[in-house]
This record gives sequence, C-alpha cells and structure tokens, in this order.
Amino acid sequence: MKSEHPSKPGILSLIAVLGPSGELGVRNGLLWHISEDLKHFKSLTMGHTVIMGRRTFESLGKQLPGRTNIVLSRSGKKLEEILEDVKDQPEVFIIGGAQVYRQAIHLADRLYITHVQAPLPSGGADVFFPPIDPRQWQEVSRQDFVRGAAFPYPFSFVTYERRKTQQQPPV
Repeated sequence: MKSEHPSKPGILSLIAVLGPSGELGVRNGLLWHISEDLKHFKSLTMGHTVIMGRRTFESLGKQLPGRTNIVLSRSGKKLEEILEDVKDQPEVFIIGGAQVYRQAIHLADRLYITHVQAPLPSGGADVFFPPIDPRQWQEVSRQDFVRGAAFPYPFSFVTYERRKTQQQPPV
C-alpha cells in the first residue's frame, strides 16, 4: 500500500503494544514486557527509520541499533517536516509515544498492533493509543498466542491497513 501523500514515505506505519482499551503505558514505561513482542518489533523495524518522541527515547535509554533513530521534540522539526525528509524511504515506523501517535495516525498507512488480553498491572495506564476506527482501518493479518508456559497471558499480533476512501462519481 503506497502512500499517495507526496511528502511522506512509501508506507508510514505505527507500531505499539496495547491493552484491551488502548492502554499504552504508565509513568513513561510499557505496561507489559513480552519477549515475543520485542522480537516482532525488532524484525519489523530493523533497517528502517524509527521516529519517536523525546520521552520515548529517554525511556529506551539509547538509540535502537540497526535503525535510523529520529527523535521529535517541541523545539525541533515538526512531524510533517521529518516525514518530508524521509519521503524516499519505503517504510518508516512511528514507535511512540502517545502524543506522536495522535499526531501521526491520520497520516499512517499501516498499524502493527500487539493486542494484549490481560489485566492491567497495578496502577493502570496513564497514556492511551488513539482509537482504531474500523471504518478507517481494516485488519489484514493476525497471529494469536495463547497463555501457556512461554507466555503469561494471551496476545495477538494484528496488522491493520487504512481502508481506501470511496471515490464519489462525478456529477
């Protein structure tokens, strides 16, 4: 699915781990740490540009190896300017945080979401992913993992692609 917007990459993807109600994190950290999800994240983003907010970068503690890391801040370039800079790349990933997801979701072509079906850790969440509107997003793939020895709770890797808008016939 090639982007039709001239000033952004071929595919702009958002990647996140969400709870049942779109919960993203708490106190600048993830709610769940799932080794299979980290492997999935690495396999998708390796060799690509990843764009993140300053707080997400600080929570990582370092740049992600094998990827071009771009950090957004209020005093730097705006998201649209950064997307213009990377428009020749086939796929670019937005990796957080919540404010950056809110800025980018209307520009995105694809969502890679790990849906976790588990109770929230103590204290709940304080940041949330924007709603995934089924009128705008179509699920195109899903891989489910059941609770067991390898996984403490069930989760799914789900890929969504933006639905094509209906063209109105000329009058």
